[in-house]
Amino acid sequence: MTAALTWEKQGETLALNGELDRDTLLSFWNARQQQMSAVQTVDVSGLSHVDSAGLAMLVRLRGERPEAPFVLSGVSANLQMLMSLYGVEFEFSQNA
Repeated sequence: MTAALTWEKQGETLALNGELDRDTLLSFWNARQQQMSAVQTVDVSGLSHVDSAGLAMLVRLRGERPEAPFVLSGVSANLQMLMSLYGVEFEFSQNA
């Protein structure tokens, strides 16, 4: 059973929690335009698992706002490795 994906927006930060994978991302994807307005930082420290579909969603979110600030914070070692394997780490500014 896959853990749910939840999110919480506080000011310019959107925190994602749970699992971000092909089974969980649809609910956020459908709400992304409203949720991403004025967001500059996406906190991924609450994610226990991210698969390639979840990474693709993060890349797409970045691509939808090419001129806006977009920082990933709380990137785990596993997510960093996935980003490196797919060659997309340069897409994001990162905060520890």
